[in-house]
Amino acid sequence: MINECTNNDMKYIHMAVDEASKSKLLYRHGCVAASSGKVVARGYNKYRTFSKDGLINDNCSCHAEIDVLRKCKKKNITKKLSLYIVRLSGADHICNSFPCKQCFETMKEFPIKNITYSAGDGIFIKESMKNFDSDYQTSGQDIFHQIIDSNIKLLMKKV
Repeated sequence: MINECTNNDMKYIHMAVDEASKSKLLYRHGCVAASSGKVVARGYNKYRTFSKDGLINDNCSCHAEIDVLRKCKKKNITKKLSLYIVRLSGADHICNSFPCKQCFETMKEFPIKNITYSAGDGIFIKESMKNFDSDYQTSGQDIFHQIIDSNIKLLMKKV
């Protein structure tokens, strides 16, 4: 079930837009985590392919959702969270920011109550985590695997 966004939700969405504007990547995503009416973490996507906490792996970048969840994990936040995710185009238009399968699988490990994401054209979708599902594969994961495969082939030729 898709829920209506409240004025408070829109406040957090605007914060997520501010976070997305900080990204240096082509597809700029921002994310805000709120709990009990307060922002507990903010983040955006960035070039990072590994983290010791195991939340970044098998990708060519750290997604905004993962950046925020890493901060929540570091702060040991156990309260119910609401995530707000936005994507900006190069011209600063709000685009679809539907979470990918890998982010969704990671989100399931956290106490997330709701996810609100941009769908483009000024539309935002708010869903309960228990009703949310994603099998969307990002192109970044495909590129990452292609790079790994080509590097393995190069190494094998040298041996």
